[in-house]
Amino acid sequence: MPRGCTRSLRVFILLLLIVAACSSAFIPRRVSAQPNRETPLDIQVVLIGFNEEDVDLNYLDWNNPSYKYQSVLIPGVGTGVMFRFNYTYRFAPKSFEDSFIDFLSSIGVEEYMKDQLWNYSFKFTHFGVSLNYTSFTADALNTFYDADAVEDWLINNIGKVDVDRDRYTLVIANLYGSIPSTTPDQFDSAISGGKALLTPHFYNITAVDRDLGYRSDRRWMTAWGGESRLYFIDLSAGPSPITGELPIQLAVHMNRLDETSPYFKVWLTQYLSDYIYGVVYNLFAPDLLYPISLAESYRVDILMLDNRSSRDPRLEESLDINLIRESLEELLPFAEVKVEARFEALADHPELEEVIRSSTSQSRGVQAGFPPDQVYPPNFVDARPIYEWLSAEGGNHLRDLFDVTRNERVYDIPVLVFAFQRDFNLAFTFKDWISKGAPRDIWGAALYDVALISHSEYDLKAGEYPLPGRVGQPGRGYGFTQTIIHEVGHMLGLNHPFIYDEVEDFTDSVMAYYPNRYSFSRFEVDALLRAFTDKLLIYVESTVANSRLNPLASGIVGGVEEKIREAEGFYKDMKYLEALKSAREARIQAAKLLYIPLKEPMMRWGWFGVAAIAIGLTGFAAGYLIHRRTVQRRPPCPYCHSPLAWIEEYGRYYCHDCERYV
Repeated sequence: MPRGCTRSLRVFILLLLIVAACSSAFIPRRVSAQPNRETPLDIQVVLIGFNEEDVDLNYLDWNNPSYKYQSVLIPGVGTGVMFRFNYTYRFAPKSFEDSFIDFLSSIGVEEYMKDQLWNYSFKFTHFGVSLNYTSFTADALNTFYDADAVEDWLINNIGKVDVDRDRYTLVIANLYGSIPSTTPDQFDSAISGGKALLTPHFYNITAVDRDLGYRSDRRWMTAWGGESRLYFIDLSAGPSPITGELPIQLAVHMNRLDETSPYFKVWLTQYLSDYIYGVVYNLFAPDLLYPISLAESYRVDILMLDNRSSRDPRLEESLDINLIRESLEELLPFAEVKVEARFEALADHPELEEVIRSSTSQSRGVQAGFPPDQVYPPNFVDARPIYEWLSAEGGNHLRDLFDVTRNERVYDIPVLVFAFQRDFNLAFTFKDWISKGAPRDIWGAALYDVALISHSEYDLKAGEYPLPGRVGQPGRGYGFTQTIIHEVGHMLGLNHPFIYDEVEDFTDSVMAYYPNRYSFSRFEVDALLRAFTDKLLIYVESTVANSRLNPLASGIVGGVEEKIREAEGFYKDMKYLEALKSAREARIQAAKLLYIPLKEPMMRWGWFGVAAIAIGLTGFAAGYLIHRRTVQRRPPCPYCHSPLAWIEEYGRYYCHDCERYV
């Protein structure tokens, strides 16, 4: 018998054995296309300091995003979930606005600053107004409000505006004229070179490094939120040198808008919608960075390699594994979290040490002091050759440093940390840029299969090297804990909260840059729990749909559908942890649908039914052989053995079944 016929016979016999083992053999186990899951999401918008006649709510609703298909940004695939947004709008009554203003007035702190630097603003030219990407200075009497205290007040009082505190709430305020703010006359004088004293207000926090104690003021915020499901934006605050956006009173003035004209209502409505868009896309319904993996236990394995000229401070003092575990337990309340750290010298790994040496550029040269007079280009270690040496598609040496297991029981996250000498840190080059989009090197990068992190000696002793205008903090510096939590968040699938609008960098989250916090925001906890639940429900519902025609499956299907309804009820109430628990129970029950014995259908339908199945499988076997020839050139996934897809833009293979790079 020809070899091809022998193989066909083997396939046919194998399929008949499958018929004898599983009742679902005559029903495809894998659906041909993942169904979309449409989920409603309620969003409450509260406006403070706005007149109802100045905002067109119908036009606002039209401008706001009405739906969003959620994406996994790397490798650029959909999750199968579409959010459908339902907006409600409330204008805060005058009594609420007055109470809020009284509260702000009671906690405001004034601080005079001479020659305050504005990094991004407008300037006058003989052509009119043009963007100024350099800077200008002006004296300012700033008023600062404690951002955490403001958030707490709003959380405790927002119920007075007839909104549900347990649902997503965006509070947008215009407090110009009620609290100290930058005026158009002040700004005109400043940007034209005249003498002016600006009176802006901001929201601030004080960030303290939990490892090495370095204190930094985060002064220039115009928004805040994340402890709960409430987010607050003050459109009259600023201008902030962080976002570079003008407050509303200056936006109206610089654009020469007539507040009495019919167009002003159109412009204001669009202006509000632009801010709503950023919050909805960044916080309330964020995309994922990487495919998510649900497991019973998550293990963070940290390997710290010391390459400093001095051992002070001790690396053990620059890392708090208990704080890392506590932060991750808040993000993953359904799972066990383990964090372990090893401390070694880079010299103990001579091959990796050589890779780092050959990837190092002293572009800035040796500076007598620090911070250096020349910021760009930095002294750096190129991270790309290191990742090539580690990755499975490159040198495949990650396995020499870490034991990595990733399945539904255990999910390992390897973190490789470098403590470099002097002012060296990791960097990623791009064309003619080193660290494009940033004036410096980086502290970390999450690359799905491993997180790479670095601090320099100067970072660990930052208090010894104050920036111009700053006061020294001897004995203090930046440790690794916050950076590690941030990068592990990426490894678990979380994005930065400001990828669609920079305002949301002012979020109480370790995933934001500016605040330098250690905990995940409520928005991120929701996003991950919701994503896990969505993924399970999509799988379970497709499994049930494929099993409804099987008469033996009716009992199990009924139990699974009951659990699905239970999960959907919790999901609708935004009780995502409870929804995830019910969805996991539904999946456990749904797994039984794949292993129902065929004995009873054989007795009920006799050999005629089995013969009909066999005839159908003969055609399936032929199709299988044709299909196999089309995919045999594609390498199999080492975990599930499905054919891999080549992702050209990332130059890597991707498994759609495991949802991971291999």
